[in-house]
Amino acid sequence: MELTITDLNLELSSQNVSRIKQKARRMFGSVCDSVQVMKIILDDINGPKGGKDKHCRVIIHTKGIPDIVVTDNQTSVMSAVNLALTRARTALLRKVKRKQKNQPKVKHHQLVSDSEAP
Repeated sequence: MELTITDLNLELSSQNVSRIKQKARRMFGSVCDSVQVMKIILDDINGPKGGKDKHCRVIIHTKGIPDIVVTDNQTSVMSAVNLALTRARTALLRKVKRKQKNQPKVKHHQLVSDSEAP
């Protein structure tokens, strides 16, 4: 899984970037086969004014499933990341399950040789 983190108008410490990467890898480790690319884009909408303006967008590109895009706004960056990743994981698991449910079932037929035929 390719993981990129982009921060716009934010000064994320390397420790926070590392924590975000670890959290994303831990949360999506079980479904990593489905995920090709994950992008996490962080932004401070209002700048230093404060308020519920820390914006996190998670974009997941997968094999055989339409892209998943989840956004969340919170007062802190880590809260926005946690909620967006949780919602993205839920959406991905739902889509994977739906895809598996809608796949045609393969029927196996036993071949009978001519000597065994009635």
